[in-house]
Amino acid sequence: KMEERYLRMMHELKPLGIIYTCNPSHCFMDTIEELAEKIPIVIINNQNEHLNVDAVELDNSKLGRVMAKHLLELGHRKVAYIAPPLTARQKQRSKRVEGFLKEYEKAGLRDQVIIKAAKEEIDLDAHIDSEYKIGYELTKELLNETTDVTAIVGLNDMIAFGVMDALYEAKIKVPADVSVMGCDNTLFARMHNMNLTTIEHFVTFKGRDACDIIMKKIA
Repeated sequence: KMEERYLRMMHELKPLGIIYTCNPSHCFMDTIEELAEKIPIVIINNQNEHLNVDAVELDNSKLGRVMAKHLLELGHRKVAYIAPPLTARQKQRSKRVEGFLKEYEKAGLRDQVIIKAAKEEIDLDAHIDSEYKIGYELTKELLNETTDVTAIVGLNDMIAFGVMDALYEAKIKVPADVSVMGCDNTLFARMHNMNLTTIEHFVTFKGRDACDIIMKKIA
């Protein structure tokens, strides 16, 4: 509903450009293409193959593969992957998980990966600490189910911080007992007392590149 309201406003607002930070809803695809003929639009995410609009994309599948390769090289065989809701709208999340699973499958260890994803309702009522809570609560759930994972991956750094807190509460040492990995290289991951391995994928460049495309189109 919010997306529809904003899209209706665009004809009156006549902005110089529009940046979408997630894939548009399927029901608005035609609207986006029509708007793109009049106003430069850039989508930051995974471009939908049916949508003829400029996009700044990140190869999320590759990110997942990089994470898996690193853990496999360190000898981690039984691992858990904790993620937010893996919905059709947020394809980048699923792509990251898929890439991770493919690497473990190649090593013949697909059945050694436990995937724990949050329920879809969380996206409908998201708060600033939602991702942290996902990491924290799903790790507590995981620890009740199994004790033999040697590494836990958070889909992003905020989830990984929740993972670390749940392990700390359970008196499990990181990384001595269980390794934790995140993704995004957020500010907190770079703090000296954090034992968090993470991946830098230059997220700010995506915003810069989106602006660059819009400015070129305006010119």
